[in-house]
Amino acid sequence: MTSAQRPPRRYPIPFQLRYKAIYRNGTTHGFGQTRMMSSKDIVFEPADGLEPGAKAEIAIAWPFLLDGRIRLQLVLETTITRSEGGIAQARILSYHFRTRRQAEAEPIHETAAIKAPLPVVHRTLAAAHA
Repeated sequence: MTSAQRPPRRYPIPFQLRYKAIYRNGTTHGFGQTRMMSSKDIVFEPADGLEPGAKAEIAIAWPFLLDGRIRLQLVLETTITRSEGGIAQARILSYHFRTRRQAEAEPIHETAAIKAPLPVVHRTLAAAHA
């Protein structure tokens, strides 16, 4: 089996998130928690049911600090692929990191500091896996 045929590894990481799902008739905002992530998919528990086919922006509270003091969030542009029983799955189309305002910062109990400044990363998955 080649790496192209092998499904991406999913990692069980429980991070807080907020989302904005876009439908033809409007948007839905909510909060939730990740259950698993891979380089291509995310499985999470949304506060409300989400409809497959919806475009969604998911902002995950990233646990690592930039320069030991700046909170980050991982922002995913996704399409909801499944949603049932309080669990949603989405295909990751692109991602980037943003700094978080103080109001967006949740308490992080075990925070690892990143000493060197990180560049802002914004890539599409097609480019990331080329």
